[in-house]
Amino acid sequence: MDWNKSNTILIVAFVILNIFLLVSFYNNSFSEEYNVMSDEQFVMSVEELLKQKNITINCDIPKDTYILPVLDTNYEMIKVNNEIVNQYLGAGVEAVKDVFVYNNEKGEMLEIIDGKKLRFTIRDKVQGKIEDEENIIKEINNFIKDKNIDAYSYNESFKYISDDGCMYMYTQKFNDYSIDNSYMNFFADAKGIYKFEMQQITSMTEIMGKVRAVPAIEALTRLLTYDEIKDKEITNIEITYYSREDENWYKITRINSDPTWKVEFSDGTQKHLSSLD
Repeated sequence: MDWNKSNTILIVAFVILNIFLLVSFYNNSFSEEYNVMSDEQFVMSVEELLKQKNITINCDIPKDTYILPVLDTNYEMIKVNNEIVNQYLGAGVEAVKDVFVYNNEKGEMLEIIDGKKLRFTIRDKVQGKIEDEENIIKEINNFIKDKNIDAYSYNESFKYISDDGCMYMYTQKFNDYSIDNSYMNFFADAKGIYKFEMQQITSMTEIMGKVRAVPAIEALTRLLTYDEIKDKEITNIEITYYSREDENWYKITRINSDPTWKVEFSDGTQKHLSSLD
């Protein structure tokens, strides 16, 4: 790769972007009716900048303005005891202090990660196309019932189906907005569910005052700052709630959840982009 050429393109892209953001700010300062989504030149410029990284948009870009509260969220800290170990692995496996990975005779594995995430692996993934999507939904419902999981407040918020598998994500919601850090993820292949992941928020409270989310088109420009995001097709853009999970996530029991733009790609990956200035 010609790194000098690549860096030059990136620098030029940011110069152009800053010019348009400055024009946007100027217009917004002197006109309460200005809407960046109505600025066709700005929208086209952002689309062209994304194409520099071979990122295309194959969905509607939301035009709504969002003024939403920040949420104070508390997470369930998983107690590793015989109850939860037996819930997933069955009787005969005992919990041990400071041990966070367990297996049973069937080869199933239970992992507790960062004190908050539960991962249950039933078996290795197999190759093959899923023929009956409805049967996967039935399996998910049966799994929730068999493992006695409280899924009342969860709703399907995302699914990805490929030639050799699928993933269904269920999340909690706040006023119809998905809270993407509180989830149940089901991974399935031609034989059915092979892995399950879960992280739960136990309570959420509005923090006084509300914040105005930047327009979706402006948030998309932040994709340019991620070197790894390229050669992708955007298939959906929506406002959600999200807290960034970094290297200190294992220390977190309580954190603010901000209105955040979620970008979904055709390859099943997602990226959360801050909606705050």
